[in-house]
Amino acid sequence: MSNILKSIKLDHHIMKSRYPMFAIAYILGIVLAVLSKTPIYGALVVMIIAAPLTGQYFSIYEKNNLEKLYGVLPLKKFEVVIGRYLFALCIIVINGMIAAILAYIISFLTNKGMSSLEYLSYLSGGFFYVCLMLAVIFPLYFKFPFSKVYVFSNLPFYLVFIITFSLTRKTNVLKQTGPTAQYLASHLIIIAAIGLGLGLILLALSCLLSCALLEGNREVSLPAEKPEKRLFFVDNLRTWMVTLVVLQHLAELNNTLYLFMMLNSAYFMGLLFLLAGYFTPGSFERKGPGTFLKDRLLRLGVPTLIYAFILSPITRISTHGQQALAGNITASLFALGPMWFVVMLLVFDLGYLAWRMAIKNKPERPAAENRRRLTFLTVALFMLVLAAASYLLRFVIPYGMSILGFPSLDYSAQYLSFFLIGMLAFRRDWLRSIPGSLGQLGFVLAVLATVLLFPVALIGAGSPWIGHGSWQSAIFALWDSIFAVGMSLALVTFFRRFLDGGKKFGRFLSQHSFTVYLIHAPIIVFLMLALRGLQTQPQLKFGLEAIVGLPLCFGIAWLIRKIPYAKKIL
Repeated sequence: MSNILKSIKLDHHIMKSRYPMFAIAYILGIVLAVLSKTPIYGALVVMIIAAPLTGQYFSIYEKNNLEKLYGVLPLKKFEVVIGRYLFALCIIVINGMIAAILAYIISFLTNKGMSSLEYLSYLSGGFFYVCLMLAVIFPLYFKFPFSKVYVFSNLPFYLVFIITFSLTRKTNVLKQTGPTAQYLASHLIIIAAIGLGLGLILLALSCLLSCALLEGNREVSLPAEKPEKRLFFVDNLRTWMVTLVVLQHLAELNNTLYLFMMLNSAYFMGLLFLLAGYFTPGSFERKGPGTFLKDRLLRLGVPTLIYAFILSPITRISTHGQQALAGNITASLFALGPMWFVVMLLVFDLGYLAWRMAIKNKPERPAAENRRRLTFLTVALFMLVLAAASYLLRFVIPYGMSILGFPSLDYSAQYLSFFLIGMLAFRRDWLRSIPGSLGQLGFVLAVLATVLLFPVALIGAGSPWIGHGSWQSAIFALWDSIFAVGMSLALVTFFRRFLDGGKKFGRFLSQHSFTVYLIHAPIIVFLMLALRGLQTQPQLKFGLEAIVGLPLCFGIAWLIRKIPYAKKIL
């Protein structure tokens, strides 16, 4: 923390010569406030003009070759980045306070007063916009020369502000929008809180992005570099994914937490396919084609039959009672349920087996020096290709359409591509070697896509985002592709860094995770029935069922694996 404070002080001393330039913003703001007879607009102009002036630091840095100075200082790169963002935040807050004081003085002199809440809402909106500007501009300044991106990066924000200013002068935009926006318009304190909160979140994400860009695409060097050493972080990640599956189905049963379910659906099964694909080539090379086929049929086919003909009827009858024995529900007694994933994985494995038999040779993992690194450009291109494939697929299979017991075939492009990427990751050792900065970039992109694209995709009456070629479906496909890839990168690098231990408890959870996947459906259904007399909010009931249900699933899984020969299958 002390080094970050030192970085802020250093930025302040370097920027001293440019502080008089902020007077230009104050003069322009005062002139506009007087001419428009709306003092608060003058305050907004002060904030908008002052924001790019904060970036003048990078101009001084570039012209005076200050990288030499920073090179000899005992400051780490991330400390410099965090210090610069905090320094910029201080400039924003100070200029916002000065702008508010000027607006108040002008409103007093011109008798054009506004309520305190109106002032606060406008200023919070200006704060959000300035934070958005800096969140976009600062990573560009860290990555590219200031002289090349200064005009290009600032001009769009000025144009948007001018257009917005013109529109709001002629009409009340909020009154022309839906009931949600009108509700917010009548509760200005909520607008103020949203503006301030989102502004800080954007700066934090941008800071993380800048740290990742400054770190670069440097590969990691881990003790797990030896191929024969077990990747405990992958085991722990797979356990976490299975836990999310249980929580997803609990949320569905309680008919709650819809956003949680949509975010999960966008990536978590795809990541499970990626992890399965990673271990497939190694299993084939160890066992050979015959043993590999027998193993897949035993470990994937037998559990599927157990679920379809034993656990599924128990689950259905428990859920629907006597209705499950009559009518069209009888046809769904023997259903795949969550084992659709296992069936699809078996199809992928059989396809891989056929390919290996067709090429008649045994691919070897390339030497470390010949392995191609995973770069951000490759990741970005894959996101776009996956988005296009998902968009086209949803012409035929809309989002959420169930076919033959498969509930999410609209994501099949993601599932297949992630499985193939898992195999490629095995050959190129990506899970061990991808840079942590790529995980940080992935997380930032996933959050930004959710904030910027996800709400836009949901615009429109009905549900046009589910498919059929609508523009909302294209935006939704772009969002869930960015989110899926970004979250996968983030989780892989996060678990590799923080959860790579092979402790006894972690190994226990990992060994029983597939059994939990197999048996969790009837367990959580019985748990829901046991708690159906509890009158409370669905969210609270979900939390209680999760606290009780997850340990119960792992406990019953432990008992089942004690059955003779069960471990050979589970």
